Amino acid sequence: FELRRNYVQVKAYFNDKDYFRVTMDTTKELTGTTSYANMYAKYAYLYLDQVLPYTGVEIGIAHRPWIDYEEHNAWHYRSINKVALEQKTNATDNGPDLINSADLGFNLQTKTDMFSSEIGMFNGEGYHADKNAANQENSTDLSLEWRLTAHVLGSGTKVGKNDRTKDTYANISTYGMISKNHKDNAVAEDDNAEYDRSFYGIHAVYNQPEFLVAAQYYTAKDEAQNPTLGAGKEYKGWSVNAEVRPMQDWTVLARYDVSDIDAVAAGTGVKTKSQDMKQTIYGVAYKYNKNVSFIASGKHITDKTEVAAPATIDVAKEKDVYMLTTEVKW
Repeated sequence: FELRRNYVQVKAYFNDKDYFRVTMDTTKELTGTTSYANMYAKYAYLYLDQVLPYTGVEIGIAHRPWIDYEEHNAWHYRSINKVALEQKTNATDNGPDLINSADLGFNLQTKTDMFSSEIGMFNGEGYHADKNAANQENSTDLSLEWRLTAHVLGSGTKVGKNDRTKDTYANISTYGMISKNHKDNAVAEDDNAEYDRSFYGIHAVYNQPEFLVAAQYYTAKDEAQNPTLGAGKEYKGWSVNAEVRPMQDWTVLARYDVSDIDAVAAGTGVKTKSQDMKQTIYGVAYKYNKNVSFIASGKHITDKTEVAAPATIDVAKEKDVYMLTTEVKW
């Protein structure tokens, strides 16, 4: 049994549109041989509406531009699996782990009928960066992140607020991040282990009351600040997901991910396959009432890596995960 996410949220409104939000998150999630049950601040930001034409801003531990958009417009099942860019590698998951959903900084959010965007500057490591990221010095190295979306059908003023069982919408997006001195992987401060991270992607989603289909492609790079002594990585991947609603309150869902990661050796630049992951997710969801849903899901993962000694060989791993999830939200 796991508690994947438990939010307690408070908003203090100054007027009809401006507010301060604090969201606490408690998680008890099994990640192999260890688990944790901590409460921490997921969001803590001031939102000011119309600081620019059609544009508001979050300041504090704020939403990053991409993850929240995908979770509310294309992949609605965060309770069973994270989106492709955020998925980590552990005992039950394999993913690129490129970004998470919140960070310290600011996020400018623009909404019009035909276009919406989010553009922000952040520290870069995320709201619960691993312990080694704390070894970085306080510096001017920040992360520029963005999402730009064209709303082909439907209105951008409703982005994230559409009722997918009633509304029809089609969005095409591009997203990215350029993060300087992104993370220190060394136990102690070590310039040879630091790198700059960047990624770029495109995404499209179409929804009508009977079904939804979405797809994306991304590339990413971790570039060592000292390439002669520090290692790097190159990523590419794609993901497609769909849901079909054959009758009221029932949804059949599926998703397929491909993640390809090459490790780049320090000094030589030789590339070695560190991940060749393919993942299939499938399930059935039943909406019990407006607040509670039950989801039965399965996941099959294959991952192939290269081992260089004594000879270069491929090592393939497979695993299956099955879950029955109770999702409560309002």
